[in-house]
Amino acid sequence: MSTRIIDLTATLRDGIPVYPGDPPFRKSWHTIYEEAGVNVAKLEMSAHAGTHVDVPRHFLEQGADLLALPPHLFLGEAIAIDVPKRPGEEITPADFAHADIRASDIVLFRTGWEERSGTPRFFADDWPGFTPEAIDALISKGVKGIGGDLASVDSPAASQNGCPAHKKTLAAGLPIFEALTNLREVVGRRFFFVGLPLKIEGGEASPIRAVAILAEV
Repeated sequence: MSTRIIDLTATLRDGIPVYPGDPPFRKSWHTIYEEAGVNVAKLEMSAHAGTHVDVPRHFLEQGADLLALPPHLFLGEAIAIDVPKRPGEEITPADFAHADIRASDIVLFRTGWEERSGTPRFFADDWPGFTPEAIDALISKGVKGIGGDLASVDSPAASQNGCPAHKKTLAAGLPIFEALTNLREVVGRRFFFVGLPLKIEGGEASPIRAVAILAEV
């Protein structure tokens, strides 16, 4: 049996769209080879830039930070579910009622928003999110993490209403993987997901290099 690796990560580059109000991503050179004989880059960014993971500290004052969470929470058996959504539509329990979701799965949703990744349209319109009922249903199934190609698990309307999807998920201790790409390559498949964050003391979120590892017979 061989394996195939699918990159699920958006490219970090100057100009990548960020959540409204967040600091922009900037890469500059601290030293350059021509002057110092070595290239050293300087990065300025939000911890939520590009493909990233949120942990409880993001919305819970006493929530666990990145340092407190064991690495196994950020990788494991996963399933990607195709739930095409138009602007303003939400993910509901009906969207995954018949999906093969198992206890301890990382469950990822492809809404089609990934087609906007890396463009100003990513944070335009009313991106899809999860209803509180969808989060409750996933938690009741014993999943280990949730995420998708979404700009945020809370739609703009839900964000104005207190971000219930974030709060419910993080209160349950589940990581949230946002702004994933290329999920079209793995929808309907079971695979091994890796989305390890940086080990940041006090961190509420981190950029990740997310990949799907597929078994090929």
